[in-house]
Amino acid sequence: MIDLHIHTNATPHHATWTPVALAVAAAARGLTMIAVTDHNTTANVITTAMAGMHYGVQVVSGVEIDSAFNGKLWHTLVYGVDPEAPALLDLCAEVVNRNAADAAQLLRDLAAAGFRLPGLSDRDRPPTVADVALALARNNDLPGRVAGEGDEEAGMRFILTHFAAAYRPLSVDEIISVAHDLGGLAVLAHPGRAKGIYAIPATDDDIAALAAAGLDGIEVYYPTHDAATRARLLAAAQRHNLLVSGGSDSHHPQQDLATWPAKDLTIVARLQR
Repeated sequence: MIDLHIHTNATPHHATWTPVALAVAAAARGLTMIAVTDHNTTANVITTAMAGMHYGVQVVSGVEIDSAFNGKLWHTLVYGVDPEAPALLDLCAEVVNRNAADAAQLLRDLAAAGFRLPGLSDRDRPPTVADVALALARNNDLPGRVAGEGDEEAGMRFILTHFAAAYRPLSVDEIISVAHDLGGLAVLAHPGRAKGIYAIPATDDDIAALAAAGLDGIEVYYPTHDAATRARLLAAAQRHNLLVSGGSDSHHPQQDLATWPAKDLTIVARLQR
């Protein structure tokens, strides 16, 4: 049983799994392989791998990187790369630093436009674009807000619609290039998930374009992917010769780890090499 998409407390202010608690829970769940895929950092990969060795769970090095391609936002998972490889650390740092710079500029632009953004300076880290989006939606009446959309998604929708050049994530093909240079794999996270502007489900054309750019796989098995979505993504994987992956996207002990059968995940054989 496998779970290749898990976040630890190295994902700041966003996840709470500690390396040891995760290893213990994975072993108790009967998992034989997991991947640590924190957002834009590999800081807990080695510590979790050491804990995994103690509890009999193989821990794959991973990272989930904020990215964009063809005008849409994506999360790109990179697997099987030395978590201390300088090129990977540089890539993660560029994502984090660019996001912080974009957030700082957005704060100035939104304030100049008359929007209220309280509380963003009262923290122990620079705000991210997502932080700005959340504050924007919570403290302002945004025109064109979509009913039922969460605050962060609503704020991001407004920013990307009215300040289109303000957020400059790296392109998926840049991430693929670094992953391949380091002998790793690049996988599209939750391509069937719908979460406002953050996660517009990938169309067949999106997957075809990403495959042509060198994408290695797609995360077919994901908690919110229903049977029809999994079938469509499996067909796309076969059509474009993409590896099949799966994970829970768990961020804390209250969010169940996945138990996808290894036989269904064609990426596993590549990660065991």
